[in-house]
Amino acid sequence: MKNNSSGWAPTITLAKLFEEQNQFFEALSAYEMISQTDSSAAVRESIEALHQRILNDPANRYDPRIEKLFTPEELAYLRILDHQGFENLARAREKLNEGSLGADIYIEEDEDWLDGDEAETDALTQILQEIEQQTQLNLAETVPDAREFTVKDLLMALLSRFDKDQKLTDVKLSDLVAVILEMQEPKDKP
Repeated sequence: MKNNSSGWAPTITLAKLFEEQNQFFEALSAYEMISQTDSSAAVRESIEALHQRILNDPANRYDPRIEKLFTPEELAYLRILDHQGFENLARAREKLNEGSLGADIYIEEDEDWLDGDEAETDALTQILQEIEQQTQLNLAETVPDAREFTVKDLLMALLSRFDKDQKLTDVKLSDLVAVILEMQEPKDKP
C-alpha cells in the first residue's frame, strides 16, 4: 500500500467503518488510497458505489451555471461534485494523507448493562463464577487419566491445537510433544 509521510495507510476495515458511519467522502478517500496498491474488483466496486452514492445525493447543490450546462445524469456520469462535496473530499484526502482521519471515528459504547443496580451486577458476577467453577469440576471429572487416553483422544487434542489443513512443515515438533506431555500429566482431582 502506498504509504504517506507518516507511514500510515488506510485499510479496508477503516473504509467500511467510515461507510457504516455515513462518512462517505472519508470512505471514498480511503478506498482510493487502498486502490493504489490493491486493484481488486471489490475495491473498485466499493469506489464506484461510493461515487454513485455521493454524486446522486439529492442534497447536492450545484452552481446555477453548472446546472444549466449539465443534466443531473451528466453530472453523475462525468463525476462532477458540487463545491461542498469537492471541499469535503479534498479535506478527507488531506486528513488521510496526514494520518489524522482515524481521529474522526466515534465508537458508541452500549452501556445499557451498566444502568442496573450494583447488587444486580454483583449477583450476576457471582452466578457466572459459580457456573465457571461447576464447569471446571465437571470437566475435571470427565477427563480420563493419562493411562485411559486413546489414539482418538490424542487426535482430538491435536486437532484442537492445530488446524486440520495446516502443513506438517509448519508444525513444530516441540508443540506435538507438548500435546502428548499435557495428556500424560496427572490431573489433580479436588
